[in-house]
Amino acid sequence: MTFFDSENSENENEFIESRDLPASIKKARALVEEGKTFLNQNFLEEVLDLCIENFRYRDALFLVDTLLEVAPYNADLYLQKGICLVQLNQNRRAMKFVEKSLSLNPVDVDALAEKALININLKNFEEAQRVLQQALAIEPKNELIYYRFGKLYQMKELYAKAAEYFDKAAELDPEFSEAVFQMAISYEYGNNYEAALEAYDKYLDIEPNCEVGWFNRGIVLESLNKLDKAINSYELSLAIDDHFTDAWFNLGNLFADLGKFDQSIECFKTVLKLERNDEAAYFNIATIYEEKEEYTSAIMFYTKAIKKDSGYHEAFLGRGYCFYKLNKVRSALRDFRLALAANYFSDEVWDVSLRENFQIDEPTILRINELIDLHQENPEDVAVGKELSKKYSEIFALDKAIDYLFKVLQLQPNDAESYYQLSKLHFQKKMSKHGFYYLKKAFTVKAELKQKFVTSFPGVGQSKLFISLLEDNSIFQIQ
Repeated sequence: MTFFDSENSENENEFIESRDLPASIKKARALVEEGKTFLNQNFLEEVLDLCIENFRYRDALFLVDTLLEVAPYNADLYLQKGICLVQLNQNRRAMKFVEKSLSLNPVDVDALAEKALININLKNFEEAQRVLQQALAIEPKNELIYYRFGKLYQMKELYAKAAEYFDKAAELDPEFSEAVFQMAISYEYGNNYEAALEAYDKYLDIEPNCEVGWFNRGIVLESLNKLDKAINSYELSLAIDDHFTDAWFNLGNLFADLGKFDQSIECFKTVLKLERNDEAAYFNIATIYEEKEEYTSAIMFYTKAIKKDSGYHEAFLGRGYCFYKLNKVRSALRDFRLALAANYFSDEVWDVSLRENFQIDEPTILRINELIDLHQENPEDVAVGKELSKKYSEIFALDKAIDYLFKVLQLQPNDAESYYQLSKLHFQKKMSKHGFYYLKKAFTVKAELKQKFVTSFPGVGQSKLFISLLEDNSIFQIQ
């Protein structure tokens, strides 16, 4: 609670609480519009302070600009404007006003700390360190300076050193909970989980109702393989905020890892009640049903995930495996093809999504005509046949590309690369069974190509669907 008392104010003996802030902002704006800024400076400053405390930075900027009109040499106001701009991610603009504040009060440690923060945000680490050392020389026991040193080293990924400075800040001010929190994060980032756990416990002694603190503590406990305690920590987080979807998600994953599938599903269903478009929750429910060998239910939830994200290649692979387990091989192969098409990490194009708005340039046409003439002159020139196939595939003339590869294979029946390209072309034509047949044929002729495929499609090569299809000799039976 902040009290207000000014003999010049029309609001004598009035105080403002955070819950009254919207009304106070409205009142402050009305006073400004009525031209009563000068007579109500104290009240406006009170509202300004509360706006900053409650993250109402745009309202704060309006008030600070108004107050600067009547107090143009107030260093604190320039600093507050700089603070607001930093929080709005306008660091370079903020520097101008922090420098103005320091020109009016060069030994203001708070202004120096803000200048250091701006330099940290801009990754001017040497300048940030210089400013912090300057501030520390003025106030060697200022906890904010040690805190800023901690942020500097945290940004430089020197986590052990960052933790030392956060610890010093907390030592100077035992109630400086954010310093303790950042110390815990630094230990966590540095993989010092025991120290991180101790720091989170210390933080939660100060801020027992912080759901994020309990959540982070749960993550650390998982890293220490203290799973029952991690569950308890996530549940305490949810007791504070039962809409905390990240906690529900982590709890669901943990229950799944422990084989508590029904509890896990309930957690993910809660996530979906809170965030209807969370495709990962649908996916996780599907994987649990798959683990329980309830493949029809798994397919339903994989499909829901795919509807939310049509590029979710892991969901295609999972659904395809479930189809395979239900002896729906055709559907399994189709999902394998769709997984390849959706795999955005691949360096190769195995679908025809680029066909739209495609135009053939004249040099390509001329080269194709040259190659046709060369092939007619010497039909046994394998290099010409391969290049013709490649050129036709580039312009999506897939049937012609396939025909020339068959001509190559008549001459070189053990050409694994040609089988590999045939696989790609058949998948592009949505002929999934033929595509997998030629893919397997390529691997049989040249085992190294399997590694090429696995590298090209991270996640696909290790999937249960790929392994199952590869081991299924019935895939070889094509017409």
